[in-house]
Amino acid sequence: MKSKNIIIGYLAVTLIFLSEVILNLNKYSYSGYYSDKIINWFWLAMTIFIIIWFWKKKAVRVYFFLLLAIIILSILPMMIPFFGMVHYFSTIGSYQRIQLNDQYRIDRGRPGPLYNPKITVYRNEGIFEKQISRTSYSDIAEDVLQLPSTSPVTADKQPIQKAKLVNVSKDSIGIEYQILNKKKIFYHKIKESWFEDS
Repeated sequence: MKSKNIIIGYLAVTLIFLSEVILNLNKYSYSGYYSDKIINWFWLAMTIFIIIWFWKKKAVRVYFFLLLAIIILSILPMMIPFFGMVHYFSTIGSYQRIQLNDQYRIDRGRPGPLYNPKITVYRNEGIFEKQISRTSYSDIAEDVLQLPSTSPVTADKQPIQKAKLVNVSKDSIGIEYQILNKKKIFYHKIKESWFEDS
């Protein structure tokens, strides 16, 4: 009976993990930056526990080798899918997270291993949040700083000192950025459906 409860608990956690993966593919996630990471690590910890606890069962050994094969196959094509999984499970590539208000937050970081730093704008929708805009951070930093081409300062390497929500319309969200003590409002185009990534 105890073993059955462990399996049922693991299946429930796996369903939550898979729902989170599906949400992520559709530009949604559970509300809050760390919620997805906690789900990911909890699922991973439970997977390791299940494999060790039930190692004598043939189905568990097959499951282990299937997971191992997925990891190995993700490493083969220049390790791009593997590093994508590493980004998904960790905070690697996330440089700054700023809560603008109860409904909106921004994240400065690399969404994946091949991306340049971007600003992603999230809108809270109850227990979920949705990515509504993604903009290259270099575009924002260069617009705010207005640096001459001869400047030794690399704009996209500079952290955001402050970010303040200015206004939200149907098509855009205005955020005032402060970088290197310079301020400017940048308008992000809102995308409700993502058929392409910016």
